[in-house]
This record gives sequence, structure tokens and C-alpha cells, in this order.
Amino acid sequence: MAIAPMFEPGPHADKARVVYDKDGLKRESSAPCQLNCPAGIDVPSYIALIGHGQYEQAIQVIRQDNPFPWVCGLVCTNPCESWCQRRYLDKPLAIKDLKGLAAKMVMEKGPGYYLPQPKNHFEEKVAVIGSGPAGLTAAYFLAWEGYPVTVFEAMAEPGGLMMAGIPEFRLPRSVVRAEVEAIKAMGVEIVTNTPVGKDLTLDQLRAQGFKAFFLGIGAWKGIKLGIEGEAEYPQVVSALQFLKDVSFGMKIKPADRVAIVGGGNAAIDAARTCVRLGSSSVSVVYRRSRSEMPAHFEEIIQMAEEGIHVHQLTIPARIHGSYCKVDSLECLMANLGEPDESGRRRPEPIEGSEYKMPVGAVISAIGQAPNLEEYPGLGDIELTKKGTVKVQSPFQRTNLPDVFAGGDAVTGPATVVQAIGAGKRAARAIHAFLRGLPLPSKAVPRPREMVAPLVMTYQQKSFIQRQENPLIDLDRRMRTFDRVELGLDEIAAKQEAKRCMRCDICERCGKCVEVCRDKIGVAAISFYHAGESSLILKDYVHGLPHCIGCGSCVNICPTGALQMEDSGDERILMMSGTIVNRIKLQQCQMCGQRFAPMGLLRNVDGLLIKNVDGLVQDMGARAFHQLCPDCRRRHFADQMPGPRTEPRPGESV
Repeated sequence: MAIAPMFEPGPHADKARVVYDKDGLKRESSAPCQLNCPAGIDVPSYIALIGHGQYEQAIQVIRQDNPFPWVCGLVCTNPCESWCQRRYLDKPLAIKDLKGLAAKMVMEKGPGYYLPQPKNHFEEKVAVIGSGPAGLTAAYFLAWEGYPVTVFEAMAEPGGLMMAGIPEFRLPRSVVRAEVEAIKAMGVEIVTNTPVGKDLTLDQLRAQGFKAFFLGIGAWKGIKLGIEGEAEYPQVVSALQFLKDVSFGMKIKPADRVAIVGGGNAAIDAARTCVRLGSSSVSVVYRRSRSEMPAHFEEIIQMAEEGIHVHQLTIPARIHGSYCKVDSLECLMANLGEPDESGRRRPEPIEGSEYKMPVGAVISAIGQAPNLEEYPGLGDIELTKKGTVKVQSPFQRTNLPDVFAGGDAVTGPATVVQAIGAGKRAARAIHAFLRGLPLPSKAVPRPREMVAPLVMTYQQKSFIQRQENPLIDLDRRMRTFDRVELGLDEIAAKQEAKRCMRCDICERCGKCVEVCRDKIGVAAISFYHAGESSLILKDYVHGLPHCIGCGSCVNICPTGALQMEDSGDERILMMSGTIVNRIKLQQCQMCGQRFAPMGLLRNVDGLLIKNVDGLVQDMGARAFHQLCPDCRRRHFADQMPGPRTEPRPGESV
């Protein structure tokens, strides 16, 4: 049965542009934040629910696409924020922090996560190899479909990179454990200390009845620096191995002076970890400039606050030492030349610029790859030139028909949310494979809900500032592994939610601008270009001072984003819940009813009461402005010859 949309399109909207489907939701999302989330989360809906204080419902919206809202609320690199249209007014929404607050409220103060019931009960068993974000996400969605899922993990505790690679000062282990338990509660079995590919092979699992496999084995092999002296000293280690050792209890500083080579998140995490372990001098060596470092911007800022120095435009050339101990790292200065295959300018060493950096340990963080050569039992998996697993996009299938893969094993070192997106896509493809259906194509994310907007004035919408995430004291940050970001509180979160411009409601098609400018001749609404293919309302800051309250924009809006209502002596125009104008209504001099704004009356006067010569005809123009439609009709009837057929107000027939 068709469900009426929450926001009814205007009665004269172009039917070809009406964007609602039979289920009352929009056919596809127009919100840039959702379209650019690797997991496809319905960001505007859960932000609106947070604004209404409905945290459980917000988490249910998130977990339709992402089983790790709390993890992502702490460590997501928030690509959605870089597409937030609010950034064209001031700053983007704190989307990551809002997600984290909602998860915290539900897990710490509420009933915990709602567990969706399986849609079906299938017999085909699925094996997931690796319990990182990609593997556990695939397991979550497959269990939701109704498959018995077993996750095999080589380490002693599930979580993969979330547990062993991201430092606890960014991601507390209790958060990971809580969300892993929520996945296990859906019936997912997790078997630890069981590496698949060595003693236990995929063929053996096939013999045990497993019909499909997902490889989420990560990329745990550090890429070598390829410089002289690297293999001679035990103080030269990979960043991921160093972080893993610290995560599992080996909290010993590598040296008093440490150099970390690389510019990604792993490099910054390793450097900040060294500070907390007591190293007095920690330096990051990066061959390009600081502005080109691929690490998350917030981490780079926090790293600088913690006293970590970046040697930019610096290329490591050789490691020096004696008696099996590192003494220094020899480096070359560099200039940036022509762009390489990544599109970034290639660093070129400057001849004669060598210098030695005194250090006692070197941590390599220039990249990782999956170590598939150690797991021959996974079968003859086809690899890319970079040593990652080759898959068919977007459904994550390998060259083996029953084997799918995702996460860092496919992309190389990436982000948690990218791994989650890959796990979700793979689960859809595995379901299709097991049911004998065509493998799914890339899906355009749709809204999960259509949540009522938060009603406020345009002044409130414009001038609420971004609520920044508070941090613990700097001295405490540098001495402990306590979580650095404290997160938003409820008051700040509800304020932040009000800043959302609800791009899921307004399609920004510009029809309202066209009818106001071209048909009515007023041009009260102005949009301006936000990026290459998007528009944004320009007048949030000032309201719509030239609006005459005719309602033509409301009449033609294909999404119902524009609403108009008369309340008391005012006509109120709203856009996605924001009151963009209040206009005084004229009072009828005969019956006392409030009926229309003076600006509208004058506009109609100018359009309809002019004769061919452009002169205003008398024809009761004064009465036209002072009488409501019913009284005006009676007034004009009184001017016509013949007996009256209708009584005046207060008269009996």
C-alpha cells in the first residue's frame, strides 16, 4: 500500500520531478553527506532524531547501514563532513561527534542496541575470515539476512585493526568490545586464535559445509623503507606491529628519540603513542609538505599540540648505528616536482642536502599490504600489482566464485568506514550468490526515514556556531592513554543538530527561484552555487525580506520542503522547518478576518488591475486592499445593477 510522504509536494509541482516513492520515502537521497558516506548512512535523518532527543531511533537508523556507530563516532575520518552544504555558510556539521553522542547515550544510559530480527532462516553456512570492521560488518548483515555465520580470527580477541591498530587514546577497547558483543548477540559465532590459511584451509571449511567465504584479513605486513641499514637493527619496526604490541600490553618506549617515517594515520598514531610511552623527542619524517599528509586533519592538529615535529620535504636515505643499535637516520631534503600516478607532486631529492637526525629507533609507516604468502590455504587468490586482493567492483568478488573480500586486504590501508562499506556490499553480493540471483550493482543510498525537521527561525539557523569536541588537558594527554576527545554533551548535540540544513528534504532544484523570479516578478528567493552541481539557499542569514507571501514557491515545490501557514495575524513561510519569513496579514475592514499580506495585494493589483494603457482602473482598488475575498465579492456585487442575492454580514435572508 502506498504511504503518503511526510512532506507533500506542492499541488502544481511537475509530476516528473516529484521525488517520493510508494513507500513514502524519496526515491534516492539528494543529501551530499549520505551520498558520500562509504557506508551510505542516512545522516540527515539520524541528526534530526538526535535533535529531537530520540537517540535509540537515531542508532536504529545508523545500524541499518553501519553496525559500528560508536566506533565511527570516535575514529571515522568523516568524509561526509567535507560534503556538508553547511560549510558554504560557516562550518560543516560535527557529524562524527553527533553519531558518537547518540551511541554513548544508548549504550551507557539506555537499553543498548536494538537487535534486528533475521529476515529469513537459511541453511547455507558462511565463513568470515578476519574480525576487523569489514569482516564483522559482513557477518552482521549476513546474520540479519538469516544465514548462520562463523567468524574466524587469528588473534586472541576479535576486532582486528579496531582492537590492535588504533591506539586506546583514540578508541577505547571497551567501545569495540561492546559493539562486537552486539553483533555476537545476533547469533554470529566468533572463533578466536584460529588463523585460516595455515593449518585450517578453505577447502577444509568447504568440506565442513560452508558455502561462501568473506576475506577480511586486513593488511598487516609493513612495507619496507628500502634503504641501507633497515634490516640490520632491531630498533627499526613497522608502525602496525609497534601499535599492535602496545595494544596487547608491551607499553615500552622504543627509544628516547624516535623518527616515524610516513604521513598517514598509522604514522601519526605511532608518533603520539611514543609521546605517551615517554620518548622525549618524536619526529615525523614526510617526503611531501605537511598540507599533503594523508592523515586525518584533526590528528595532525593534535599531534602538533603534543610537541611532535614534522620534518617535511624530507626523504630518509640510510640508517646508521653501531653495536646493533640505531644512532641516526640520514635524510635528504627535497623539492616537489611533477605529479606522479597519484596526482600529487613527486618529491625530488636535493643534491648535497644530506643531514643526520640523531634517533634511537625508526618506525616505518609508509604503507601496509596483506601477507597472503603466509596463508597458502586460502587458495589461488588473484592479487593486484600492489599485492592486495583483486575483486570485481562493486560486489567484492574474487576470482574464486565463492570467495569475496573487502577492507584493507583489498584497498590497502584505508579507514574503518571504508571497510564497513565494503563488508556491507559483500554481504549483499554473498546473499545474491547463495540464492542464485544476479550479483547486485552499485546501489544509490536512499533515506531510511523522513524525520520531521526541527522548527526554528532563520536567525537561529544562521548563527548557531559549530559545537566543537572538547579535549582532555594537554599534560594528561601526553602522560596517559586516556581518551583524548571527550565528545559532545546532550545540550551541545541538540544545538549542533539544529545547524543541519536538511538536504534530504530540499532537492535544491531551483523551481522556487524560477517561479518567484520569472512568473511573479519578485525574485525573493536566491540560491547560489555550492560546488559544481549543487545549490544552497543564500538568504538564511537575512530571511526573505522581499517575499510577498504568495505561496507560488510552495505550490511548485516537488518535495514539500517549502511550507506556508497563516497563524494569527502572520503568514509564515518555512523551508525544511526553518522559518524564513513572517509577513503581517491584512485585516478585512468589513468582517475582521485576516486574509492576505499587503505585498501580495499590491502585486496582484499591479498584475490584474491595469488596463491596456497601463493605467490603474478605479474598480474598487481601495476595497480590494481592505476586504477579504468573500467581502470583496459582495462589495463588487453591490456595485452591479439589479437586486442583491446575498446578505451582507449580519443580515438575515
